Amino acid sequence: MKGISKSRMRHAGPNAVLHFYLLAVLLLLPASGICADANTQEIVEQASERAAEKAVEKATGKAVDEAAKKAAEKATEKITAKVVEKAAELAMEKSEQETAAKQEIKARRPEEWKGPTKAYFRVFVLDIDAIDDANQNFTANVYIKLRWKDERLAHPDGSVREIHLEEVWNPQLAVANRVGLVSRSLPEVVQVDPDGTVTYRQRYSGLFSQPLQLANFPMDEHAFTIQFASAAYSTDELEFIPDAPEYEGMPPGGSIADKISLPDWKLLRYEVLASPYQPIREIHAAGFAFHFVAKRYVAYYFLQVLLPLSVVVVMSWAGFWLQREQVGVRIGVATSSILTLIAQRFVLASLLPRLPYMTRMDYFTVGSTVLVFLALIGVVSASYLAATNRDPMAERIDLWARVLFPAAFLLLLGWFLAG
Repeated sequence: MKGISKSRMRHAGPNAVLHFYLLAVLLLLPASGICADANTQEIVEQASERAAEKAVEKATGKAVDEAAKKAAEKATEKITAKVVEKAAELAMEKSEQETAAKQEIKARRPEEWKGPTKAYFRVFVLDIDAIDDANQNFTANVYIKLRWKDERLAHPDGSVREIHLEEVWNPQLAVANRVGLVSRSLPEVVQVDPDGTVTYRQRYSGLFSQPLQLANFPMDEHAFTIQFASAAYSTDELEFIPDAPEYEGMPPGGSIADKISLPDWKLLRYEVLASPYQPIREIHAAGFAFHFVAKRYVAYYFLQVLLPLSVVVVMSWAGFWLQREQVGVRIGVATSSILTLIAQRFVLASLLPRLPYMTRMDYFTVGSTVLVFLALIGVVSASYLAATNRDPMAERIDLWARVLFPAAFLLLLGWFLAG
């Protein structure tokens, strides 16, 4: 017994323990003097049975535990898979419902069953940088603010949310008379108040087209418009209303800066009003507009056009005071006056577009050119008569020319100034 180590007994299986006990009984009985009789055999058999039962019971318990553990693991895996699958289905269903709700909010107008959706607008012209007569446009910097009510976006938490413009219903505003790309300085987002009031702000800067009637140039004044229009809704679906002024003394709907960058125009008046956009008779797009009237400063044209032109015309009369014998000098003065007028005409043409009608400046320029040309004819006629020994007639031409040409030019100048 001593030769069998305790460690081997600890690590031996159930069968090995059984054989160990049987071997111990067989060895101890002869050593103690006890004979192997029937009682001894019975004791051995009972011990073997008990040991076998314990071994079987232990092995069975272990197998049952392992089987239960594996069954539990499989059941857990199945339950987990079903839970994950159900959670994924619920998440997908919820996402689809949220997407459908967002699409409905974007596609349908707020409270469309009540009639046209009301949107309140405010326009503030920050600056007007230039007016280009030749290209029929002007450059402006404009700030707008739109406000409408959408109770579908109301939330009770009491905070102001910021949402991208494309995720909510909006009037789809566009600048109808823009030229090329009009830049937007502010992000395309809206602020949503807890009660569902939606506020959209944007700043536009760029070129805006404006047809101009320049028949009265340079004594003209013009009405200019910045037209905003809804790209998707007519006047039956959307109604723009001038918003109440934010500050005392401001008119409803908007205003303009006190100082603007126009150097050669004077702002006379302006107004902001709901103005549907109607490019053709069949289209009545909802919209609003900022109108302003500006008058051209004529001081520049007096100094740069009118005064030089008048000097050239007066210069052409010098031939009538020169001696008739100096034919070359008299004709040279008149001819140079005509050439100067032609050059002046080309300079003036660069200031205006190619128009199918005459402006006031055109009439004045053409009239001055005619007077200079008639002066040339008078100088040539007087010189010819003097050369053919008809001095009395030549002298009468000079005398009449000294009176008639200034009078005619004064009449032309008076018409140009007074209209």
